[in-house]
Amino acid sequence: MSIEIVIRGITGATVVDFHGRLDLHSRWHVKAVMNQCCYTETEHLILNLKGLGFVDSAGLGFLVMSSRKFQDLHRRISWVYAPGFVGNLLLSLQLQELIPLTTSEEEALSSSPF
Repeated sequence: MSIEIVIRGITGATVVDFHGRLDLHSRWHVKAVMNQCCYTETEHLILNLKGLGFVDSAGLGFLVMSSRKFQDLHRRISWVYAPGFVGNLLLSLQLQELIPLTTSEEEALSSSPF
């Protein structure tokens, strides 16, 4: 399965829902979406990773680099994760030190920025 991405607006943020596999091959599609978000979202970007069943080092590295770029633009970004392979990987790599990790969109909206 490849990756499917849905972009939707909610009050106070843009949410990007990821479904499927984020790997070396799908990161180019993700790159186009993230570039679009860097130019259009000025408030808060929430990456909803709950629908990811798999992520490899290339995909994860790209998400981290994109998130750092977004932060360098002085914009707020959060990741929403679910328990399981991807969530456990994010926590074991201690990515919460770089990017706010939450378990729901509501938590992401209410959390304070770094």
